Amino acid sequence: MKTRNYSTRSAILMVILALFFCAFVTGEALGAEPRSSHAAAASQAPARLIIRRMPNLGVNVIVKLWIDGQSAGSIGYAHTYEGSLPPGRHVLAVLATRSRSPIPWEMSLNEQSGQTYIFTAGGSGSGNVVLYSGGL
Repeated sequence: MKTRNYSTRSAILMVILALFFCAFVTGEALGAEPRSSHAAAASQAPARLIIRRMPNLGVNVIVKLWIDGQSAGSIGYAHTYEGSLPPGRHVLAVLATRSRSPIPWEMSLNEQSGQTYIFTAGGSGSGNVVLYSGGL
């Protein structure tokens, strides 16, 4: 009788261990999330952004730059802005310190992974600063 008692206990113990192992493996499989598009975008190479400033804006004029509503810096005479951004849609805005308009000029840009985007900040006919595609 004792032999059967020990084998019953061993069998029950083996079943319990097997259930815990199955629960652990199933939990690990369910806990592993598939790669989302956001995670894939985060692993992509950033896009490069270069903004040059036209010299004919004036020596004392500074071009203020915002990216997605956040101040990204100022571009002074004979200076260039260089930075990187994650791929995707971004809003670039520029405003000269001596602009006739208090509202920055804006443009939307859909940046691709690993690409370089070059713009030139220059004057417009209305006295505002705008971004032109390409370099000087």
